[in-house]
Amino acid sequence: MLNILHITPHMGGGVGNVISRLATYCDERINNIIVLIEEPIKYNFIDKLKEIEEKVLICPDKTTLEKAIIESDLIIVHWWHHPKISKFLYELPQIPLRLMIWTHISNLTVPALNSNMLVEATRVLFTTEASYKADVFKSVPNYILKKKTGVVYGCGGFDDFPRIDHREHEEFNIGYLGLVDFSKMHPDFVEFCKQVNIPEAKFILVGDAPAKQCISEKIKEKRIKNQFIYTDYVEDVKPILSQFDVFGYPLMPYHTCTTENAILEAMAAEVTPVLLKQLTENYIVEDGKTGFLVSSKEEYGRVMRYLYNNPDIRQKVGESAREYVIKKHTLKKFLDSFYENCEIAMNCSKKIINFKKIIGETPAEWFLSCLGKDYDLFKQSFALGYNNQTQNIKKAFSSISPLLKQQNKSSLFHYQREFKDDTMLNVWANINNKF
Repeated sequence: MLNILHITPHMGGGVGNVISRLATYCDERINNIIVLIEEPIKYNFIDKLKEIEEKVLICPDKTTLEKAIIESDLIIVHWWHHPKISKFLYELPQIPLRLMIWTHISNLTVPALNSNMLVEATRVLFTTEASYKADVFKSVPNYILKKKTGVVYGCGGFDDFPRIDHREHEEFNIGYLGLVDFSKMHPDFVEFCKQVNIPEAKFILVGDAPAKQCISEKIKEKRIKNQFIYTDYVEDVKPILSQFDVFGYPLMPYHTCTTENAILEAMAAEVTPVLLKQLTENYIVEDGKTGFLVSSKEEYGRVMRYLYNNPDIRQKVGESAREYVIKKHTLKKFLDSFYENCEIAMNCSKKIINFKKIIGETPAEWFLSCLGKDYDLFKQSFALGYNNQTQNIKKAFSSISPLLKQQNKSSLFHYQREFKDDTMLNVWANINNKF
């Protein structure tokens, strides 16, 4: 029996789906133990794990956690630079072990895995091939990058996704599936909608909607007459996908998304996606064949009108999208790639893994250690100390990734809330509150 210990902040969203699918369909010779290091908000995937009698530990004490670590054959850390994961890596017991980091962000933007962490870990899993193009890994010799990494997509397979009968309706429904918030959506999302310029268009936004009021105000401000429907979060997306004509998904230009299950679900439902030509979208859709990639708001509008006026093209591309997804993302391929990477990791001897020497001693250092292009600025600021921040440094913070300025998702303020007594995190939070 192979004992695999999963360490994750929570079981929400894509990571919850991945771990749940793994545990449900994994080889019976593998014993998955899942550790959540913060209290869950949603229990849907946790309840599924309990139904199949998988062991789930929620916020275990230090003794229980160390016992699980000692008894494991392989530790898998689900990583997207969450502050509690940084603390876990800092406090990792200095005993021989095997540890595989599974990055659930692309590493193309900010945050991004520190390349020295890749070298130190037993192995690293990417959830998209795009990660091999990340600037942060250019310093890693190519033979090491190939030897120590693999790709296991962040979805549990779509070959069992049923063919959906699309409901007849009079409007032209443009759907969006996922968090309705500018921590994910393009900041000009409403302007993208305005450029569609189809009187019959209706926009259906499916997901938790923290930005609902802001979006509604912008719609009114821009005098958009089309109807916008907010459904909030739905556990089963298939009925709502049956109402979509097109999947309009313009994401922010600095997002961290990888496999992006929302896009794959739409494709599996034969709903043609229209995405921005950027980052990981280039690895999900083949332009003109399984979806459309656009470079501007104006082009987004033109493509939407083209699809509205050519339902046969829309249907053909939707069918190709489904065929592509259910062939590429099968449960068997997902499990096989996971097993293969676990086997490679198991062929490595256990060793003492020391992340302290890489990420530093304080929460502020943990935070700045994985900031990609913004690392140098924060490192320079840290070296100056809390009383010596120059005006040039303060001004430079205005250009850091907007993702670092949001409230959650591994942002500066997320770290500052988690580690309230860290002086430099408080300094940075005070500076960035002014922008």
